[in-house]
Amino acid sequence: MSNLFFKKFAPRWIIFCCDIVLISFSFIFSFFLVEHLSVNFHGLKVFLPGLITNLVISIICFVVFAIYKGIIRYSEIRDIVRIIKFAILQFLIWVLISLVDINQYVSGTISISLLLINLFAVIFMLVAFRLIVKEIYFRAQAKPNPEHRTLIFGAGMMGQITRKVLEQDAKINTTLVGFIDDSHHKIGKKLEGLPIYSGDSNQLKKLFQEKGITQVYIAIDRLTVERKIAITDLCVPYKIKVNVVPHANQWSGGLFQKNQVKEMNIEELLERDEIILPIDLSKASYKNCTILVTGAAGSIGSEICRQLIEHGIKKLIMLDHAESGLFDLEYELRQKGMSPGIMQVEVASVRDYMRVKKLFIAQQPEIVFHAAAYKHVPLMETFSSEAVLTNIFGTKVIADLSMLHGVKKFVLVSTDKAVNPTNVMGATKRISEIYIQSLNDRIESNTEFITTRFGNVLGSAGSVVATFKKQIADGGPVTLTHPDITRFFMTIPEAAKLVLEAGKIGKSSDILLFDMGKPVKIIDLATRMIQLAGLVPGKDIAIQYTQLRPGEKMYEELFKDSEEFAPTSHPKILRAKKCGDTNPDFYVLLNKLESVAVAHSNEMITPILSKMLPEFNHSPNKKMASADKAGQLPFSVS
Repeated sequence: MSNLFFKKFAPRWIIFCCDIVLISFSFIFSFFLVEHLSVNFHGLKVFLPGLITNLVISIICFVVFAIYKGIIRYSEIRDIVRIIKFAILQFLIWVLISLVDINQYVSGTISISLLLINLFAVIFMLVAFRLIVKEIYFRAQAKPNPEHRTLIFGAGMMGQITRKVLEQDAKINTTLVGFIDDSHHKIGKKLEGLPIYSGDSNQLKKLFQEKGITQVYIAIDRLTVERKIAITDLCVPYKIKVNVVPHANQWSGGLFQKNQVKEMNIEELLERDEIILPIDLSKASYKNCTILVTGAAGSIGSEICRQLIEHGIKKLIMLDHAESGLFDLEYELRQKGMSPGIMQVEVASVRDYMRVKKLFIAQQPEIVFHAAAYKHVPLMETFSSEAVLTNIFGTKVIADLSMLHGVKKFVLVSTDKAVNPTNVMGATKRISEIYIQSLNDRIESNTEFITTRFGNVLGSAGSVVATFKKQIADGGPVTLTHPDITRFFMTIPEAAKLVLEAGKIGKSSDILLFDMGKPVKIIDLATRMIQLAGLVPGKDIAIQYTQLRPGEKMYEELFKDSEEFAPTSHPKILRAKKCGDTNPDFYVLLNKLESVAVAHSNEMITPILSKMLPEFNHSPNKKMASADKAGQLPFSVS
């Protein structure tokens, strides 16, 4: 009801009238105070022209500072500053009138003392009016039994802005209990009337119990991953929902939107801090360039496209055989303001030489990011001919045409599974790496062929995170195969940034990879995801061990022992130099592999891959046979 009143029955003219009444009352009060509350009829008669003049002056000041146009229930320090300016302008106009009015027709009874008192009275009255209305509004909005009791982690500027956003959103049924901070200078003090509590774990546990906390908002721009994990671990046993306020660079007009606040997710809890690559440094490398992205509808390819639109490119060619994904991506980029003339959607297979050749002739791309590939390990064990035709010979098509048409740089998106591969997918990616590195040795090649290599990408299609989310949503069980299995993880934006950075700093034959820190134990990942869903591992969601899928191993490696490493301009990116252990029969076997794959003779593919790659060990399940009987098998991650 009160909300309806403020929206429909409190237009600006009512606020204007209230301000006029308050300003008039302040002037009368100042006059009586100067006269020591003793004024006769004659004095009031002489004072009346001054009161009318004051109203005229006030209206003039309203034209300069329209203080009545602000939304009173959202009044803040800037509104108070405008009121102060309004009152000062009113005072100065009165002083000017006193100097001009020699005969004292108007200013005869208006002394400097009265004007000074009136100056402060006007400020007090108008500010008090707004604060009272604001307090009444928010008290009227408050519900007797709020759904949530909330703490804000961070008693700085972001914390104060978070409080403002939460209080201004009438749909949020919550009571703010206070702030949490790790700074000893702030603990024990109050911020806008709310206490600031210590971030000590023991004190927080006690606070959660005593205050019945149900939500925590993390409002610190750069909080370490270790601290995020610690906060989450404290909140999970009490089923407290942890929310993350967006970074300040995502705000608009000094505030963020409530829908920008996200629940703490597994990406936030990678066991390392996010690797930052400044976008401004790579803009010059791609500005006014025509760029081709293959696999553009995929997780990595689409993110590369999203980031490229910030680089001032001349044209973006998005190629994929998945028409629905391309349609969605094109629509998304248009919604973000990208001109249709800059985008070129191409529905095609990277295996189709003639189709892709026509594209190169028509569009003349200058830079190619090759992200198209089959990557699901167990499926590619079954459909190995498809993996070979797409991952190897699809790459060969794009790479050969890039060299033929004078592309400046070709960047291959590879995987850690290419290192000492134990599965067909990893072997095909390793052969792709070797092939594009060999193109740099050709005399006729003016193209720089570069490879990027990284681990599992959180949130990508077919990733373990997506599988776990579905299993948790279905009520479990979450399936693993060994408590000690590990993987390297990175986020989709990080992976795309690495690819773009590779196009900037990479040199011929380079393999660039992130220093991804220590690998993550999959059992920890599964446990944390269950906890983030507000559930108890082993109780609400069962964790079961299953049989190892074909071609998978206990841990992944980012580089071979024979590869030499050198630093790059970025401290978190390593450069692996080309190693000279290529099989002398590589090209003979490559031709034979193509014939076998085209015939879809899957049973003949693995032996050929083994001959091409001496390090290819396609027998992990034999090693695990005894473990299978014991029910202790390593977990598999695609």
